[in-house]
Amino acid sequence: MHKSVLIENIGTIKKQRNMFLFASTILLVSNILMCFVVATKDQKLVMVPALKSEMMISNGGVSRSYLEEMSLLFLSNLLDLSPSDIQHKKELIFKYSSNSNPKALQRLVEYFTKCTQDYKRFNLTTYFSVKNLEIDLKNLSVIAHGILTSHYGKAGYETENEDYLLEFEWQGNNLRLKSFSRIITEEKRARDRAKSLKYEEDTRDAFEQNSLNDIYLD
Repeated sequence: MHKSVLIENIGTIKKQRNMFLFASTILLVSNILMCFVVATKDQKLVMVPALKSEMMISNGGVSRSYLEEMSLLFLSNLLDLSPSDIQHKKELIFKYSSNSNPKALQRLVEYFTKCTQDYKRFNLTTYFSVKNLEIDLKNLSVIAHGILTSHYGKAGYETENEDYLLEFEWQGNNLRLKSFSRIITEEKRARDRAKSLKYEEDTRDAFEQNSLNDIYLD
């Protein structure tokens, strides 16, 4: 009886061994095929620092998710600014900007030059909250809609709906910023004029007040 039980157990073990070998063989073949596919395709998964997830890039371009996440990174470095970090963010932007369009590059230079002056003058800090992105994968362009919050030191803050256009190009197996611009409508143009007039009035009033103070002191 013991002998028959032993023989039965040996048979069961052989069956389990054969099933294990069969499963191992299937897994091995699957891994070999997967390695072959990865080695022969021109696409690869990349993890860019600070990105939320893996993004797909290839010799022919980028995925929608990659373009979206890179746009968010560029927007942060272009719009989330303060007097203490403008220079650092400017260097980052120009490190990953394209030089194929000199006019667009010059506009970026002028943008950061004006920011450097204004942010120090008004002790300004800004933050852009993205509401949604319009992504054109074919042309590698993104329109960002959101709210720009501006803090003027102790003078208070304001929030405005803003829209920005980012254009990229695939250059040397890298996604580079080709141009950046604020989308200006007639409503925004009128708003900018009103803010400019108010600034001029405040500056004139301050100058007149200082002049009166000088007269009283004399």
